[in-house]
Parts: sequence; C-alpha cells; structure tokens
Amino acid sequence: MSEDGVAPVVAAMLILAIGVTFFAAWNAYYVPSMKAQSEITHLRDVETGFLRFSSDIGTAASLQRNMHLSEPIPLGGGEFTFDSVKSGGLLRIQNETYGYMRITIVNGTSALTTINFLHLSNYSYEPVNNFWQDQGYVWSYGYVNVTKGTLETPLQSTNMTDIDYGLTGALFSMETVPWPEYPTQCSQINVYSVNITPAAGRTVASGNGNGLLVLNSTAMSQQFTNVTSLTISINPYLPEGFQSALMNEVNQSANDVSACGNVLGGVTYISNTEVQLEFNTIPNMTLNRQITDISLGAE
Repeated sequence: MSEDGVAPVVAAMLILAIGVTFFAAWNAYYVPSMKAQSEITHLRDVETGFLRFSSDIGTAASLQRNMHLSEPIPLGGGEFTFDSVKSGGLLRIQNETYGYMRITIVNGTSALTTINFLHLSNYSYEPVNNFWQDQGYVWSYGYVNVTKGTLETPLQSTNMTDIDYGLTGALFSMETVPWPEYPTQCSQINVYSVNITPAAGRTVASGNGNGLLVLNSTAMSQQFTNVTSLTISINPYLPEGFQSALMNEVNQSANDVSACGNVLGGVTYISNTEVQLEFNTIPNMTLNRQITDISLGAE
C-alpha cells in the first residue's frame, strides 16, 4: 500500500478523534457548567422577587389602604445560547395551618361580637427538573426560607433564633382618642388588624416562563358603640418566635390603651396569650376596627 494513500486516512481519523473528544468534553463539562450557572442566576432572580414581595406585603399591611402590587417570578431557567432547554417551577399560595388572632368585643347590652381568627398565608417556589440544585423558597410568618426537599433554613438570618418577625408590628396595633371634656379619659379606640388570605381561584402557577405574585389590599372598617370589654387572643399553636413577637405588640398596645382613665383595672392577663381591657360606661367607648384584607395570588 502506498504511503501517500495512508497519510490522508490517518489525518482524517485524528481529526475525527479530536472532534469526538471535543464534543464529548463539551457535553460532559461545558454544557452542564453553563446550564448550572444559568440556573444559579435564575434562582437568584427568584430570591430577589420573593424578598421584594415580602416587602410589598409589609408595605400593604402598614399603609392600611386599597392597593395593588405584583412581582414577576421567573419559573424556569438553565438556558444559554447553545442550549435553550429550560427547567420549570411551581408557585403556590396557601393558608397557614392556624389563624393568628381572635378579637372579642362586648358592648353595654352584653352583646358579644367575636371576630374569628385572623389568617396568614404563605407563598412558595418549587423547582422542577432543575439543572443545578433543587433549591426552592417559601415565605411564611414574614420571612423567607431557602428550601431543599423537606429541609428549610432562613435566607437572611443565621438561625431561627435571629429572626425578628418584623411583620408583627404591622399586623396589629391600637390607638386612643381622648374625650374632649376630660382628656385623661378616652372616648374612642382604633384597632388596626390585618387578614392575609389566598386569592380565590389564583393559588397556583407553573411552567417555565414568567410567573407573577399578585397582592390586592382592601381597607375596611367596623364600628362598635358603648363597648365595655375588649379581649385579644393569640393562637397558642403559632411558632414560638412569631407568637412571642406578636404578643409583645399586643402587650405594648394594651398598655398604651390602659393609660386612659376610664379603663377599669388596667390590663388583665387571662393567660400568656390572651389579654382583656374593660371600660367604664362613661364616657361611651366607641371601638373603630380598621381591617386591612390582603389577598395573595399566583398567575
């Protein structure tokens, strides 16, 4: 066989071997690396959206007025120039297991009005066919956790004991209005509370495009006249840290109200999670309950 005929065949085989090696390395290392990097960027965007929406909830609870807010959440990621295949994700809105507060009002005719437990909701992101790690997020009781399977850890705190549950300051408060004839006594109490529930029919969004977390806030009011007793009950089954922070807010508000001269006997602690205020019938105590009803949706 002529050596002139062998040389081109050997050269072609070497070129083919180099090409196969290149594409093997491309598929084994470069593509997974680029898709993982793209997925990391995607999850960082999810994280940013969750933190912004957490701030939106705090803003709506604090401002106590009608408003509409939304935050885009990329459901899928992992694509890059040479591979457009994307992962997916699932957004979900759910009620927390327990309501967090009950308010009981008694007026001069001994009529009893009980406002059933106010609620909180949570929202979560669950990855589907992730190209990096199965990392998700969940907002619950005012803070964001990073999740992986059944494991959770706070996103912005070293451990659970460092969480300050700042949302509790916006969930409940009270203020008094002095009686014009005797400023040391009060003729009106304004009670501010927040109810957070899933939006009807819009609790799940899935796919690999862009999802949207949506908040609608509605401010409402109820007025009760000739009130003789107000009882505030915190659900004892709440997480310990959240329960403690919320009870501190209730105690502070109740102590402020008890400075009114027509509050009988100051604050009565029925239990570690329940306080009561009783009022003299003169002046007529009017209770103005301001409710901020917040619905959370996914679309």
